[in-house]
Amino acid sequence: MTVQKANLLVAIATSCLYFATAFAPPQTINGIATSPRIASKNNINVYCPPLFAAGPPVISNWRYDTSKGIISGTVTNHPTIPDGDRITTSPVKNPNGLNENFVCQTMSGSKYKLMSIARGAKAPAVELKAKLAAENKAKASAAEKKRLAEEKKAAVAAKKAAVAAKKAVATAAKKASVALPKKVTPAKSAPEAKSSPAPASAAPQITPAALVKLAKSTFSLTGTTVGPNGKYLLAGKPTQSSGRAAKIWTAYLADPNVPDVPAGFADGDASAVQQLTIKLSPDFDRLRLENNNYNKVQSGLFSGRFVKKMDYIQNISSSNRALDGKVSALAIESGQYDLKALLAARKGAPLRGRALRDAASSAGQCIQAVHSSNLVWTDLKTENFVVVRNSENFNNEVMDNKGSLGLPGVKGIDLESVIVKGGNPIDYSPEACPPEFAVAYMGGYGEDFILDYSYDIWSLGMMLYELSTGVPYFEKKSPSVVTKLLCDEAFAADVSAVPDAKLRDLIGNCLSLEPRRRPDITGFLLHPYFITTGFGPFSF
Repeated sequence: MTVQKANLLVAIATSCLYFATAFAPPQTINGIATSPRIASKNNINVYCPPLFAAGPPVISNWRYDTSKGIISGTVTNHPTIPDGDRITTSPVKNPNGLNENFVCQTMSGSKYKLMSIARGAKAPAVELKAKLAAENKAKASAAEKKRLAEEKKAAVAAKKAAVAAKKAVATAAKKASVALPKKVTPAKSAPEAKSSPAPASAAPQITPAALVKLAKSTFSLTGTTVGPNGKYLLAGKPTQSSGRAAKIWTAYLADPNVPDVPAGFADGDASAVQQLTIKLSPDFDRLRLENNNYNKVQSGLFSGRFVKKMDYIQNISSSNRALDGKVSALAIESGQYDLKALLAARKGAPLRGRALRDAASSAGQCIQAVHSSNLVWTDLKTENFVVVRNSENFNNEVMDNKGSLGLPGVKGIDLESVIVKGGNPIDYSPEACPPEFAVAYMGGYGEDFILDYSYDIWSLGMMLYELSTGVPYFEKKSPSVVTKLLCDEAFAADVSAVPDAKLRDLIGNCLSLEPRRRPDITGFLLHPYFITTGFGPFSF
């Protein structure tokens, strides 16, 4: 009987030893792997974990050593180490995720469940979350202040431009009278010849110096030129491209015969002068990408309704040392104001009728051009659509509550963030990104997100919601809050505030949470909102 009991004890110990050594990760001391230590209360040097033990070993009262990448603490539920012993793991993978109630994995492949952290210790995941929250809050605050300032500035500038355009001709005539050339007395003819009458005086001419002075005051010229032979004249103050190093300038093509004077202003008439917009950027690669994107969408099957690209110059020369050879330039057709500024001037009054359909159609045709070129815009929003018309129409469009005047001059701008379909985004606007991207961004893999056309359709729905209601969907919410709301599993776009039933249906389709359920751009343009309103023909 004694022999049988001993044999049974050996068999149990052997099976436990096999179980422990077969499935347990190697024990580490100060980060160095050692052979498993087998221990038992019955002093036969064998430790058997309880049969009810399940899951990975649990480490409590733990600390993370950032210099070595290891975790130390009190272990339980380990197949080879008694409960309550101290343990030091080998270096862990992805230390940024370490937190309480988290299963981590070491470089050697072992897994541990982290429970309560040691007093005074800091969890990397909590520290990272706090850091990101502080950074996002600061960025959101700065971006919101900048946006409000730019909106106010754009509205003021549009009003000033309207007043300046009306006064330009009167101002030119008034100043021209001061600089009229002196009347030349004709020389006396020979006695034998009959004197001929002096020719009728020509129209008053402005001296070059007076013309330069008049041009500077009329167009707010800075005196800085860019391009070969001072090709372009910069005017006013630049605006910062949203979140980027580029600066946006108002500019004019210089008169080749009269330096420092816009082309078409030789007689002092401002109505013949064409205003341009020039983007100057020290990021040569990004501006070259935008230039290529303009070339692609405007030479494809559908050209869309984008502003016309006038010129692109790398490492542009300038009369300003700070710019000379240090920036590249992209010159485009200039808009008088963007749709965001128009809504601000209307004090929250939404677009209606023909004006709303004009804006929706222009946006749809721009997306059609981008998608037919196998590209994804990723930055479709009200700020990136401008009205290319006489600035005198601004006040009329602000007061047009029924939309009867329409907005035929709406055109798209800013193709800096356009990426090939299937590529990865290079930046994003929270108000324009769909929920699937927000989830990827908050999960830490936003840079690896695969772009599809459905991204732009969501953005298009958000933009039309803003135009049709007068306010953004996420009004007065910071970018970080917007991103978090989009990640919420309970989030669903509520479009009940859109008054037009057909447009409400179209916007609702665009804002479907399931990307595959959103319409493609052809389905968008063929929606009953356009077809049954007598809007006019489309090209597909």
